[in-house]
Amino acid sequence: MKRKRSGSVLIALGVLLLIGALAFAGYNYFDARRAAQDADQVEAVLAEQIEKNRETKPVQQPNKQYLGGEMSTEEINGRRYIGTIEIPALQKKLPVLEDWSYENLKISPCRYTGSYYTDDMVLCAHNYSSHFNGLRWIDPGEEVIFTTVDGEEYRYIITHRETLFPTEVDRLITADEDWDLTLFTCYIGGRTRCVVRCTRVSP
Repeated sequence: MKRKRSGSVLIALGVLLLIGALAFAGYNYFDARRAAQDADQVEAVLAEQIEKNRETKPVQQPNKQYLGGEMSTEEINGRRYIGTIEIPALQKKLPVLEDWSYENLKISPCRYTGSYYTDDMVLCAHNYSSHFNGLRWIDPGEEVIFTTVDGEEYRYIITHRETLFPTEVDRLITADEDWDLTLFTCYIGGRTRCVVRCTRVSP
């Protein structure tokens, strides 16, 4: 009797674990779909605003970084965006929020630190398939384009990819070499981060 009860308990636990795993997978799937829809909607609105700004705002001078200028932003649905990030090799173009938070990461990639004016910007995003999941497969030499809300384009070439632990924040921000742009996301499980380093080629 004891063996039968033990077996029943183990079977019940197995079923509960399976249900939990399926529920977790289902949540991740639908959350990723929601994130893709949210990002697409914001990007469409932001693209229209960027085109308007290109026609109405003066082009910023390259030395603005030395004059203490701040990055321009556009507010959409109560959140402020600094531009869009495009990765042609992944067929992705996404809005970029001004500052990161766990809530903001559910919407789109976010600025973690730095600025495109000072060539030290770091962007982070979830590993949703619609966000930065593809970074782990992208090769050096591929192009990344950041477009500011004023319509300025900053073009970069991916030069390096590495894996860091979440605790290596200093190394993420201040690497052995100076990188003009860094993109990162977590690998599945969150134990390590996929970090892509980029060098600016224009303007």
